[in-house]
Amino acid sequence: MSSSPPLTTQKSRACVGCHLAKCKCSYSAVNQSTCDRCLRLHKTCVPHVSRQGKRVTKADKAAKAAANHSAACASVGATSDAEGVSGGSSRDPFTAVTDNSRAGTNLNAPNCSIKSDDGYPNPRTHAAFVVNQGGAASLNYDVAMGIACEVDTTPPTSIIPLRQWIQGAYDSSGTSNCVPRYIESCLQIASSLAEQITNAEEGSSMRLGLLPHDLANWAELVVVKVDQSGSIGNDGNERALATSSSLNLESERLEALLDSVGEEIKIDTPDCRNSVVSAEILLNDFDQGGANCYLSPHILQQIYALGLVFYELFSGGKLSPLEVMQFNSSRHVAAPNAETMDDSLEKLVNSQTVSLADTLTLHNDKEADIAISIGIDNRRKKPLNSHVSSNSWFESLKLIGLPSPLCELLCNMLDCVNGDSRGHESYSKMSDVAYDLKLMKDKPSTFLHELDVVNLSSSGLQMGDHLFMREEELASLKNAYERSAAGSSEFAIISGSSGTGKSHLALHLGCHISNDGIFLCVKFNQLQMANPFSALVSAFNDYCTMFTPIKDSDWVKTMAAKLRDALGRDVYHLVKLVPSLSNILDCDTSEGAHNEDCVNGQRKIHYILTRFVEVISACSKATVTLFLDDLQWADEFSLSALEQIMVMPNRGKGLFVVGCYRDDEVTEDHPFKKVVGKASDNGVRLTEIQLECMDKDTVNRIVSDLLCLSRRLVKSLSEILYCKTKGNPLFFSRLLMSLNRDGLLNLSLSRRRWVWDEELIQSRQLPDDVASFLLSGISKLSVEVQGALQVLSCFGSIEEKESSILERDLGLDLMLPLQEAVTEGFVCKNKVKYNFAHDRIQETVYCSMPLNNRCHDHMKYGTCLIRSSVEQGGDDLLFTALGQINLAGPSLVADSNQSTEFARCHLIAGRKAVELSDFSSASKFVKSGMLFLTKHHWRDHYSLSLEMFELAAKISLVLGDFGQLALLHKDVREHARCFEDTIDISLSVMISLAYASKIPDSINLGLSMLTTLGHELPNSLSEIEITTLIKQTQRELSGISDNTLMDYRQMTDTTHIMAMKILAKLELPAYLVNPALHPLITLKMINMSIKHGMCFVSPIGFAYFGSMLAKIDEMRDGVRFARLAKKMVDRGGPRQIAGDVIFTTCEVISFFEPFQTVNEYRIQGEAVASAAGDVYFACMLRLLYCAALLWSGMNLIALKRVFAEAALFMKSQNHLTTYYFLLNANCSVSALVGNSDKDFKDKLTKPQFVTFYYLQKMFQSFMLNRSDELRQHVEKFFELRKSSWMLLSTYAAHEFYGGLSSFRIYRETGDTLWLTRGNQCKSRIKLWAEQGSSWNFAHRLLLMDAEEHFCHHNNTYAQRSYANAISLAGVHKFVNDEALACELAGYFYLDAGNSATSLQHFTRANKKYMEWGASAKVRRIEEFVQEKIGCNPSIVVDVDGCGSPCDSLGSQKRRNI
Repeated sequence: MSSSPPLTTQKSRACVGCHLAKCKCSYSAVNQSTCDRCLRLHKTCVPHVSRQGKRVTKADKAAKAAANHSAACASVGATSDAEGVSGGSSRDPFTAVTDNSRAGTNLNAPNCSIKSDDGYPNPRTHAAFVVNQGGAASLNYDVAMGIACEVDTTPPTSIIPLRQWIQGAYDSSGTSNCVPRYIESCLQIASSLAEQITNAEEGSSMRLGLLPHDLANWAELVVVKVDQSGSIGNDGNERALATSSSLNLESERLEALLDSVGEEIKIDTPDCRNSVVSAEILLNDFDQGGANCYLSPHILQQIYALGLVFYELFSGGKLSPLEVMQFNSSRHVAAPNAETMDDSLEKLVNSQTVSLADTLTLHNDKEADIAISIGIDNRRKKPLNSHVSSNSWFESLKLIGLPSPLCELLCNMLDCVNGDSRGHESYSKMSDVAYDLKLMKDKPSTFLHELDVVNLSSSGLQMGDHLFMREEELASLKNAYERSAAGSSEFAIISGSSGTGKSHLALHLGCHISNDGIFLCVKFNQLQMANPFSALVSAFNDYCTMFTPIKDSDWVKTMAAKLRDALGRDVYHLVKLVPSLSNILDCDTSEGAHNEDCVNGQRKIHYILTRFVEVISACSKATVTLFLDDLQWADEFSLSALEQIMVMPNRGKGLFVVGCYRDDEVTEDHPFKKVVGKASDNGVRLTEIQLECMDKDTVNRIVSDLLCLSRRLVKSLSEILYCKTKGNPLFFSRLLMSLNRDGLLNLSLSRRRWVWDEELIQSRQLPDDVASFLLSGISKLSVEVQGALQVLSCFGSIEEKESSILERDLGLDLMLPLQEAVTEGFVCKNKVKYNFAHDRIQETVYCSMPLNNRCHDHMKYGTCLIRSSVEQGGDDLLFTALGQINLAGPSLVADSNQSTEFARCHLIAGRKAVELSDFSSASKFVKSGMLFLTKHHWRDHYSLSLEMFELAAKISLVLGDFGQLALLHKDVREHARCFEDTIDISLSVMISLAYASKIPDSINLGLSMLTTLGHELPNSLSEIEITTLIKQTQRELSGISDNTLMDYRQMTDTTHIMAMKILAKLELPAYLVNPALHPLITLKMINMSIKHGMCFVSPIGFAYFGSMLAKIDEMRDGVRFARLAKKMVDRGGPRQIAGDVIFTTCEVISFFEPFQTVNEYRIQGEAVASAAGDVYFACMLRLLYCAALLWSGMNLIALKRVFAEAALFMKSQNHLTTYYFLLNANCSVSALVGNSDKDFKDKLTKPQFVTFYYLQKMFQSFMLNRSDELRQHVEKFFELRKSSWMLLSTYAAHEFYGGLSSFRIYRETGDTLWLTRGNQCKSRIKLWAEQGSSWNFAHRLLLMDAEEHFCHHNNTYAQRSYANAISLAGVHKFVNDEALACELAGYFYLDAGNSATSLQHFTRANKKYMEWGASAKVRRIEEFVQEKIGCNPSIVVDVDGCGSPCDSLGSQKRRNI
């Protein structure tokens, strides 16, 4: 507050406080700064300006205030009829109090002082405790009552004294009971008061006048600030305002105070519908030296005094603290007055205090409106009841209509009477009062509203979906989910010990996203690990079950169509995995290609699941969240599928994976850890959340929320619970419900709240761990329920179908006891399946059973279910039954017949698991089945044994267990009754050798098997002999039309079919390491197909045959048979060979159709190969797709992104050969762009791969004009390049850049060898241009012609060829070749001495190289031209028609390039 100006007069001045108190004190303004009275009170008084002189009337002051107010309103754009002190408006002096939150003005600022009419600081300024909209309190001493503040503000509210507000607001409710709106406003007032008083207590600079006490009518000056428009503030909250004077001022003296500043209070009757806006406590400066300095009441007395005010507030004015003061007087406890307070105040404080029991009495008169009667009325002569309990207060407040929690709060405040806490729940701190009021205001449903005692009495205490104060962790999950929805690859991992709430947290996320996303829950079970893919598939199946009722909707039809488009014929496998999809896809799973090879089946399922997730996410426009619970028990196949789903780069956006696991059960070598590492390496963002047990404060808050009681009331109970549970959420929740169930935590119907006996709870003996505690709780259940829980624990989860079979065949009582267990909270039911509420409950029950009993029970249950599976069918029932039998073990088998039957069932289960491509589960079934085989099984059950071993061999091949495969192969060869019985397992061994990079051994084994089958191949033939055989076969097929071949008869002989399978598996290995053998294998396949009929691998032979014909320049027949092979596959050939066929045919077709068109075939082929699980050819097709983009001139910056995506795909499939192939090609792209990447020559070992490496090095040296390196790399390239019987698209790049490099080296060296090599390369390009695609090769042939003419100095022909090559490359959209042709033409014209035309060509070359993205190439040309011509081509205007001569720059000396 601004200080007063210095006074020059010697006249006596009255102290502000003393003046308002009608005291006669005075002092000299010069010689004395404090009056005697204020000096005794240890206060500094403020001189009061003398009233001598001209009299200022009320009208003058009102006019002045109105003028100031109008000016303030105008400065903020207020209208002339704004509320406040103005001409015809309500003359409410309180409207000059500014509202910080609305005006946006800091009233604490130094330049925001309050000035009186004469321009001096107003001596009657007040200290204002303002509650802003945000809830923060700030002290402000510069707010004057009734004087306009010189700030821009529009007062939106008016001020009403508390009692007048109570009367109007309470009466406006229209009923004797308090309406919720009235209670809400009262809470706003009470909370504001308590908060300000708490701040006054804690603030060292705050004056004691703000503190309530019971010796003054403190509530008399409490005022309420309301918005009379009935609207609510900006933040949606109602506010309250309170003012206080330190003296016992009656209502008329408040009016006098207001009158002293020239205003009359004029207040309309308030309405409870009007919103309380803000709260503040106003204190006169006179209190700096007032009587309150003597009054430092005990904190309990303050709480009691405030409780009286609150009672008056909430009861609608039924109790007045003034009457209490009057009662004090009647008991000879005189209230101090202004004359005697300084002498008697301290005695008064120490005298007999007011007692609630002596003050109040309860009347049981039923006709009374309220149950509280004031026994302190001076007009009432009858004696008072001297004892009233707080229970009487509670009941009285309840009769008024207040909620029980609010009644409890008021009673706990009033129990502080006499400064002595009468009840163990009474308040001891004002901050607790403020906190409890804030809880009621902010969370009324929990802390204000009545408990539903009717339901709670029957249901007991319920934990519900309590989050255990994991809000921060939940926010992290939500953020990760939002990033995933925006396109990021996200994986959230929640870890912690058992019972810390991992699953609970994830399920809360599911509730958050359930409205706008897809939440699939997958729970792995320790006892169901043998069920193939059970957990992951069941989640997808449950989700798709929801589609059945709406299968005719447009949305479901769209999704079904997209699934068919994405998977084609492989939708059969998806329906096999997710049976509920059969209702919307109309796919019969009883029909399918059961003869398909399983080698790539696991990859196939990975691809199918990935596409399935893509489609459902895209169709629903929502993110798919996959929640995987208890990952420590996840099977390897599910983890493998999860890995592929996460890292597939083409899965699209919208997949969010959340996983939970016990960190004390997952070691670093656990398969799940490998999945996490792989996901991180492939760019998946990890969000890791570690959950710990709760601390004491968290337990206290949770108990407060659960019992709907303030934290102070439940603190001691919370400490007991924490000590007994160590903060484990599962232990804590179970213990709390146990206390309620055992009667130690009860619902009091009379008090309508929870009550407990702390001594009994403290003395209760509890186990130290949650398992023992759960077991003690289970032991209290009935015998029937315990028995049902033991049965359920053997399964982990059980469906009603399985439980009904056990009830029917074994006489068990399950359904009703399990339902009772659901009621008790130990089991939960999801549709038709029973699960334990927590896995620790299952573990506890299962471990409580003796080991021997468990094994016998498993065998009993498994035997029962396996009989039903044979009778009823159904894979799930079979898997469940075998899972029980395997937990029991072979030692409990009754006899050899049962043992053999169990082995046969395991074989069936293994085959079904292979159909699902769950080879991990299939391996477990087969290995377990072998344990049930009898000692002489090869003799007694030969067919069963052979089938079991063959299946085991295929599974070992897929899983890469080649050592196990070798042992199986040896065992079969020893016991096989004929060679044919060994072929299947020998074929698996042959494939495994190739996978293990033992390709020669694989080929030798295959040739040996063919010889044994009577299909021996020639040892070796010359190239001429091979060519003769190829053409002979070509002539034989020329007389057979394509339609005839498409409808050709089928091969039936099993020996021939087996030989064809062996030949098909030898094609690729022979091409890689034995090119001379490769055409013989292909010709054998063609001849057998024509002679004995077509089989499912025949398309492979025709594809390779077409490639061979094209290689020997029979281009037209070559493309004919390549396209024929593709037709055979498209018409219904097996998917397992589709990748191989499409790869080979695309290589041939690329010589007949534009590169851009063929690349579309490659993308389709990659999808088909991936769908078949053929990783090798999927990666090969992606590699050649990328290479074709490079050779066809795609922008290099965009191409790098395509390369990066492809590299991620190859790495995710663990196909490192194509991965390093691609990285070497990427080195060329980086070199052209201007970057430098490491090459990977050491990673490429096979001859074909090394040739590709030197092709890239030759390409880089040629394009960047590195003459010193070029010859070395070209020499190496021609040295490694060997003749092959296959025509590949990369050969086009071989011939083109090899030929151009050879012509350049010839011009530099004059060595005719290079000219010969260049011509040989040009002849191949010419053949392809004439017989194949002119689109791809015509401009390249012209450019090579131009370079050859340049070598021979045929300038006229060279000039024409350059111009035609440039023109045609532009027409065919090969921007890279167009740029290269311009560059080479520039060298030609520079050598011819035509600098102007040379510069034009270099300029156009740079323009096209920039369009291509080859920044490094542009810089090279600029440096060269600057050096040779002395001009920068980047600043020369490009001129069309670069081929025309231009001599404007004059002739230049010939230069050899």
